Amino acid sequence: MASPHVDVDDLVATLKQIRQRGHSAHTVFRDWVDLMLYALQRRDEPYLEVLDDYRERADMDQPDGQRSADLFATAFGQLQERMAETDTDVLGAVYEEYGISSDAFGQHFTPHTVCEMMAEISGIVDDSETDDRQTVLDPACGSGRMLLVSGRRHPEALFVGQDKDPLCAKMAALNCCFFNLDAYIVQGDSLTIDYQRAWQTSHSPMGGSVRELDEDEIEGLRDSLTPAFENTAEERPPDDAGQDSERQEESASVSVSTLSGGEQASLLAFDRDH
Repeated sequence: MASPHVDVDDLVATLKQIRQRGHSAHTVFRDWVDLMLYALQRRDEPYLEVLDDYRERADMDQPDGQRSADLFATAFGQLQERMAETDTDVLGAVYEEYGISSDAFGQHFTPHTVCEMMAEISGIVDDSETDDRQTVLDPACGSGRMLLVSGRRHPEALFVGQDKDPLCAKMAALNCCFFNLDAYIVQGDSLTIDYQRAWQTSHSPMGGSVRELDEDEIEGLRDSLTPAFENTAEERPPDDAGQDSERQEESASVSVSTLSGGEQASLLAFDRDH
């Protein structure tokens, strides 16, 4: 089931209208996430390429407001409204609810209540106890829920999330943008220090922004973050080594930790350069 206290029925119903036109649940959700991410980055070419798959005659003959492109935009508006009402990870809740009947989704995220507990007991020090900017790291971040909850408590921190699932990484990047956090989100396996894609989200008084890093920037970010992810992997109990990848992600996703002073310094140096 979706996370408690997050009603996403109307939003799911909007996406299902698109699905009923011959598209799979996973394809519709993936394309919706891509469209939102491209729109926020003002990347018109890949945005239009996604919409090309929804220009069949049967779809284009729909009245205004009922074409797939219109419904994707409607779902975006519904998402924004629900996030404003609940201040929670609505995008992740839609993923969970919308994917219940589809094996292509295959995972559920840490409940909001557990995230709140973990953020409360994690080792994030009070701002008055250090002159360094705090860094919050989640090596298997899913939709970024742990980062968002920590962001409520420590909005001035720098947040870093990684997930090997491309869709999860994109959701986390969107969420950090929506919640106006300074963050880096990496797509890749944190256990092997694999970096495939990465996004930076930036806080501003006018709201968050997001951009995808180029190859050189990804390499610089990888060099800055590698010590932190290696330390996280070393701290994991030895019996994790024999578990499957899904269980590894679950155990890592509930670990929100601060980086050491040296690791913070290297990451913040990268941040200042970009």
